[in-house]
Amino acid sequence: MKLNALFHRIVEHGIDADPRGRKAVEKLLKKTKERGAKLEGMEKELFDTERTWNPFADSRIICGTGEEELKTLAVGVDIETPELLLIDYLRSKGQKIDAVMLHHPEGRALADLDKVMDLQIDLLCGVGVPENHSEAMLRPRVERVWRAVHADNLFRTERAAEWLKIPAFNCHTPSDNLVWELVEKTICKKPYDDLGGILNALLEIPEYKWYAKKGNPPIIVNGGKGNRPGKVVATEFTGGTNGPEEFLEAQSRAGVGTILSMHVTEKTFEEAKKHHVNMIQCSHMASDVIGLNLMLDKLSKEEKSLHTVELAGFIRVKRGK
Repeated sequence: MKLNALFHRIVEHGIDADPRGRKAVEKLLKKTKERGAKLEGMEKELFDTERTWNPFADSRIICGTGEEELKTLAVGVDIETPELLLIDYLRSKGQKIDAVMLHHPEGRALADLDKVMDLQIDLLCGVGVPENHSEAMLRPRVERVWRAVHADNLFRTERAAEWLKIPAFNCHTPSDNLVWELVEKTICKKPYDDLGGILNALLEIPEYKWYAKKGNPPIIVNGGKGNRPGKVVATEFTGGTNGPEEFLEAQSRAGVGTILSMHVTEKTFEEAKKHHVNMIQCSHMASDVIGLNLMLDKLSKEEKSLHTVELAGFIRVKRGK
């Protein structure tokens, strides 16, 4: 499968698992296309045409023509210049690697990280927070993320890949959508007597168990193993990055008892204590690995000869047939 075709499949799988639903995402894409068609001059020149078919601004091909044939991918959660140099070394020793699949965004994908955060409004709406409330709370946080990312040296990894002639692409929100979908179905929808029961259920998932053996298990950040969980949600698995701390109180008022999260900030932790919301941190890296594995499972069904080289925190776990 060519790089362009593979990346288009990633986008489609991400849309299928999107909390907003396919119809809502397609409506958004249509609006973007219509807006782009009306632009003129410099605005038209700078318009990102990829936004007319790819709703995930934090995921894109960062190096390559798109015509490269792919059979072996080096896959990692975080791949930057050191990992690219390792990949170049491995290739020089005869290891076949056609392209690199990153999880966390680099280059333009990182520059546009703030543009996927609106998804969080729909996530919170799904657990009972009014859209107008979450939208108002989210705006300042989106602006803070935009300002912070804007100051970064965004294109180091992209330029290193270009110099080393290594095609590369990243898959952030599409794979985060997949792990969110899995956790919602296999964890949040089931009854538990206490938080300890949720930890045990999480450890039945191979990636969480593997990371637990390495000393990085799911942990209860607020609450105790014997605490009753109440309504369990996974509202901090997708949507770019952490939302504002105010989301905690809003979810508490909506009846949420336990939040499953990839990672919990100190400010969010303080809000959780204040509003008596249990929080379980499910291991950020393990969660990202689950999302990548779910995506690779789907891609492997479409490209039978697809192989992976495990790097940078990634371990390959195959599901199903």
